[in-house]
Amino acid sequence: MYLGIYETVSHWIPEKSRVLDLGAGDGAFLERLVQTRQVVGEGVEKDAELVARCVERGLVVHQGDIADGLDQYGDQTFDFVLLLGTFQELVSPADILREAFRVGRHVVIAHTNFAHFSVRLQVLLRGRTPMTQFLPTHWYHTQNLHFFSILDFQDFCRETGIQELNQAYFNIRGAVRFLPNLRAEEAVSWLQLDPISRRSVTVERGKTKTEPYQI
Repeated sequence: MYLGIYETVSHWIPEKSRVLDLGAGDGAFLERLVQTRQVVGEGVEKDAELVARCVERGLVVHQGDIADGLDQYGDQTFDFVLLLGTFQELVSPADILREAFRVGRHVVIAHTNFAHFSVRLQVLLRGRTPMTQFLPTHWYHTQNLHFFSILDFQDFCRETGIQELNQAYFNIRGAVRFLPNLRAEEAVSWLQLDPISRRSVTVERGKTKTEPYQI
């Protein structure tokens, strides 16, 4: 992801917040939040080698697959839950997002925009699944399972009772403020549930629903 996304998220998170980073990677960003924003941070990462690197940084990061749920955490344990760059790789993103809102008040999601003009051109002119700087692998090697645009994500939020409190868009040149669905390669959104949807979230730990677009 572009550096601007990390800078934006760091700016959004108030000091001393409780933060859960889902898909923490090597822990570099979580460590930065701990050092610069004095957050109380934890993470979940399924790659054992990356978990070891997080531990070397002095972070509390648990090895596990977030697709299995977050039943190790109580309701509203965190102020912010981060899903940076992993949302489109999830088999059941709605279920994971529902769990994220159960354990956290706010959720921040960063994702690739599959409606970027370079993607559109490759499909139009070549008639093949695109490969670009931000989609560098063939379709049969990519970890991405869901190929959605910024507009698709906004529709998803409206249908599930999610409010976008803030958003930012980026390409290789920096922030994108004009025609982001066409020009932005990556997007990041700060989300919260509306009060009605918040009350509908099951408080039973690890309980998820399977209906599509159901939070």
